[in-house]
Amino acid sequence: MLCPHCKAELEAGSIYCESCGEELQIVPDYDPLEELVIGQEEEQDLTSGEITEEQKQKKSDQESNEIKKTAVKWWKSKLVGQLLLMFAAILICFGIFLHSYRSMGRENDYSYQLEKGRELTEEERWEEALPYLKQAWSLQGNSEGADLKALRLMARAYAAIDAKELAVGCMEDAVRYESAVRGSNYDLREIYDEYMEILNDTKQTALIDEVIEACEYEDIRKDLLAYRVEKPACDMAEGTYNYYVMLELNAEYGSIYYTLDGTEPTKESTRYEKPIELAEGENLLCAVAINKKGMVSEPLVRVYRLEFKYDPNMDEED
Repeated sequence: MLCPHCKAELEAGSIYCESCGEELQIVPDYDPLEELVIGQEEEQDLTSGEITEEQKQKKSDQESNEIKKTAVKWWKSKLVGQLLLMFAAILICFGIFLHSYRSMGRENDYSYQLEKGRELTEEERWEEALPYLKQAWSLQGNSEGADLKALRLMARAYAAIDAKELAVGCMEDAVRYESAVRGSNYDLREIYDEYMEILNDTKQTALIDEVIEACEYEDIRKDLLAYRVEKPACDMAEGTYNYYVMLELNAEYGSIYYTLDGTEPTKESTRYEKPIELAEGENLLCAVAINKKGMVSEPLVRVYRLEFKYDPNMDEED
């Protein structure tokens, strides 16, 4: 190697020139042409498929890393899915448990069952109200001093759906329970008033006398007498007549209202005040008695046919 300043021969690795004393700058030999040739050779090796062991190992490591990354992603996605499914299942189970717990609690809650039944009766949803009222009554119906609200509401609901016998049965039970526990009191009188209304609503006013007779309290019996009503009576049997007919009706404990077309009378119908003169042809009499309490008797229904035969001799006599 020569000194760039004085061109003296230098020893390998020298930093200063021994001849001129100038500092030497060591510049590595760089041959752009050589680097270009090496790059072209590497490119040819890659394109020709001739891969070195080092390149093969590097490529294998890269592929292995990609596989691991894919596996991790798949596992994470599967794990997340499983966790989400498990969480959803836990929520569903908890919801079912909570609903069942609340349902069981409400099913055994007298106040809830009674209030729900009352709400439905006020909305006139009678059939929906009955299960709640039955459950309420079963929860405390056999206990001494039981609340009779559920039983009385059941009677109203049964009357509304025309279950006459069940309605009467509920009111009989209400009277019996109240009488056995508290005897003659304001509540018992109120129950009897409801009983009378149920009989009227279900058109069973013929049972009023039986209820009065069964009452063991004289003061209540006297009050119940105002509810009595009887089916009207008629002085002539139904049938076919060939002469004009005048019908006389009578009824105790109420005013009589009637129709001649078979429809059931109301207070808006004709009131009976004098004998009824029937017209020729068919007359379908229907009469009821209505008392001051608004109780309506069972209807009296009879069919009368008036047929007048023509006698030609009557014209000759004239």
